[in-house]
Amino acid sequence: MAGPPNATAMKQRIISYMNADHPNSLEHYLKFYSKITPASKSAKMVDVDLDSICIEYLDASGTTHTSVIKLDPPMASLSDARARLVAMAEEASGKSFHQPPDLPSPAPVHPVPDIPIKPLVWTPPEWPGLVSLAAICFGFWALHHPYPLSPEGPLQAYLPAFLVEFGRKFREQLFAMMIGIHVIEALSNAKTCFEQGSSVTVLIIWTINGFFEGGPSMLRLSRLVENRTKFDVSRGNLN
Repeated sequence: MAGPPNATAMKQRIISYMNADHPNSLEHYLKFYSKITPASKSAKMVDVDLDSICIEYLDASGTTHTSVIKLDPPMASLSDARARLVAMAEEASGKSFHQPPDLPSPAPVHPVPDIPIKPLVWTPPEWPGLVSLAAICFGFWALHHPYPLSPEGPLQAYLPAFLVEFGRKFREQLFAMMIGIHVIEALSNAKTCFEQGSSVTVLIIWTINGFFEGGPSMLRLSRLVENRTKFDVSRGNLN
C-alpha cells in the first residue's frame, strides 16, 4: 500500500512543471502581483510553500533578483497547487485557462445576388396538346347544336352509325359534361398561375388554354412550375 505523497518530491514536480511548461505564467505573476517587469524568459520558480511562491528573475541590466508572492489564503496542501496556480495565472493574465482555445473566425457569408425570380410565362402546346385541342374543338362543334349529328348533318357520312346515334341521343348531356370538365381544367390552370404570382395576361391565356386543350395544358404548366421552383431553390429563394 502506497504511503502519503512526499512533500519535497511534490514541490520539486511543481517547480519543474512550471519552469518547463509555464514560464509565461511566472512572468505574469511578477508583473501582476509584484509589479515587476522581468527580462524576457528569465523568470523561474525556485520555491513553493503552502503560503507563498518564490520566483527568481533578471532585471533589465541582467542582475538576478528573487520575489516572494504571498498566497492568500494559504493552500491546505501542495495538492491544491495546480488549481491555485491556474487561478493566479487567469487573474494575472486576464485569460481563462479552463476554456477551449480560441476558435477561428467563421468564414464570411456572401449574400446571394439579388437576381429577379424567373417569371411564369405561357408556352405553346406540344403535339399531344395540339391533338387534344383539335379533338376538344371538334367535340364542342359536334355537340353544341343538333345539326352536325342530324341525318342531314355532315357527320352522318363520316362517323360510325352507332356513334352518331349515341351522340344524337345524349348530345345535351355530353355537351354539358364537356363544359363542366373543361371549366374545371381551366380553373385549375388559373389557380396555379395565381399561386405563382403570374401576370394577368399570362393567367388569362393559361385559363383559356386549359379550357380548350384540357389535360395536356395542365401537365405542361405543372412542368413549367416545377422547373421554376428548381431555379428558385438553386438561388436560395425558396423558404
